[in-house]
Amino acid sequence: MNEYEYIYMKKRREFGRHCNFVSEDARILAQVDRNPQCGDMYIEQRIHCAVFHNIPIMSEHSVNTARVKTKTRAMTHTEGGWPKEVDSTEAQDTMKYRKRLEKDPQYVAAVRQLTKQTVTCLEQSTTIDLFEIYFQDEEPDHLPENLTMKTVALFKDPSEEKRSVTKIGWHPEGPTKLVGSYSNLRFQRMSDDIPLASFIWDIAERNTPLMELRVSSPLLCCQYNYKNADFLVGGSYNGLINYYDLRKGPSPVARSSVEVGHWDPVYDVVWLQSKTGTECASVSSDGRLLFWDVRKMSEVHDECTLTDGCKESPKTLGGVALEWMQEAGPTKFLVGSEHGIVLSCTKRPKKQVEVGTWFGAEERGGFGRHFGPVYTVKRNPFHVKFFLTAGDWCAKIWMEELKGPMMQTHYYPAFISAASWSPTRAGVFFLARHDGRLDTWDYFYRMNEVALTQQISDRALTSLAIQAQGRLAAVGDAGGTITLLSLCDGLVEPGPNEKNLIGAMLDREMKREKNLELIKKQSGSRQQEKDAIPDKQADEDIYTERERAFFAELGMNGDELGTSLPGMPPPA
Repeated sequence: MNEYEYIYMKKRREFGRHCNFVSEDARILAQVDRNPQCGDMYIEQRIHCAVFHNIPIMSEHSVNTARVKTKTRAMTHTEGGWPKEVDSTEAQDTMKYRKRLEKDPQYVAAVRQLTKQTVTCLEQSTTIDLFEIYFQDEEPDHLPENLTMKTVALFKDPSEEKRSVTKIGWHPEGPTKLVGSYSNLRFQRMSDDIPLASFIWDIAERNTPLMELRVSSPLLCCQYNYKNADFLVGGSYNGLINYYDLRKGPSPVARSSVEVGHWDPVYDVVWLQSKTGTECASVSSDGRLLFWDVRKMSEVHDECTLTDGCKESPKTLGGVALEWMQEAGPTKFLVGSEHGIVLSCTKRPKKQVEVGTWFGAEERGGFGRHFGPVYTVKRNPFHVKFFLTAGDWCAKIWMEELKGPMMQTHYYPAFISAASWSPTRAGVFFLARHDGRLDTWDYFYRMNEVALTQQISDRALTSLAIQAQGRLAAVGDAGGTITLLSLCDGLVEPGPNEKNLIGAMLDREMKREKNLELIKKQSGSRQQEKDAIPDKQADEDIYTERERAFFAELGMNGDELGTSLPGMPPPA
């Protein structure tokens, strides 16, 4: 390949000057023949990558301005503006001058001219307070906001075989630990090698459980003691009650005997408020509510048989949920049954525990029962007369004085397995669904639709527990995973006057239901009175005589009107 070069010969003084271009005709200086073999020396580049930017190049400079020096100086003010013949230091002279000036007509005219503009401004200020702070004393209503909940941690069952999280219990001293009960409730689906242990988890340690609770049969429920957090009580699948003291190890310290315990799985257990802090109650699908003292597990402290209230042939109802709250009364217990009915039990001193009310039972004057087992019964922590139930495909709110539900949610496409009130907000409750979603209802904001729906898991949700401070929620699913959720401030912090407003709303619904029930009773009594009045039967002879007299007066025959009376004379 030929090389071409051209050397410019210039003097040093001519360097740096601009070039002078001249227009000339085109001419051929050299010619390069085509050589295809030269193409083999190169590789075709198909991908071209070029980077461009239009960012202007800027420089940054810092300048320190000169400091301003300040000094404090005193100033003497001397009153001025007075005429020369008036001494401003003499009060009597200045007073005389003011009086003489005020009598001058020009002074009055000047003052009026100066106050024309100010009078208009003063009148406006009198009408409208320019400095008024609007809505200062009024509290703002509950404003809707974007509610959120964030997944903080996942606690997975370390066992190889998948089990459901049947119950979750929070540590009473703060959001530091939680206990999860694991079991498989499908009848005849449990293998011989199914793991039996349940676990205590530490919120800060998510990989491995803090402690393993050993038991001879899988736990369906387990709860911490309110007074002593080292004590736990749990109900097993085989009907036994296990009492744990964590200071002595993961094995139960005491357990109930087969002869006096439950015959079916223990679905729920609660600690009771007592001086010793050792009393608890349990409910099972065998239809019995048992009371225990963990210091003596060999015998039952008290017992109540759950029946439908029929005197001739009572039917036993299996219990699957238990609720007890000190504020509602230490003698009141709510039991959710397998037949969709909620039973109210009363435990009085030195008397037998008895069932007082059957909520939703048509035979006992109720209505609105669930179409499936009532897996959750929870009292409102602010208004304890009202309680929430979850079963079948909806949740319902009841009141102790009414045998039917006051309010209920719409029917979901998936089964509802658990529910819980918010411990910090009176109008918020949560529902766990079998399609893996967690629904949040906020009655303080709206009652006709869900405030927030969150997809928690691909498996069915089986348990739900809200921490006492209301900031954390633990949700268990059918795969053995406990999901820890952090709730936003809108779901934790109560609105202005929320407790009173929710209480007024619940009282309003209660009065409405009572009025409807009263109208129903009155209409029923009227119908009974109407049915009790005998029908008056007319005498046939009197009727015939009156009819004959009527037609005779009109001069008509009874045949003309479709009536045949024997012995009627024909019309003349």
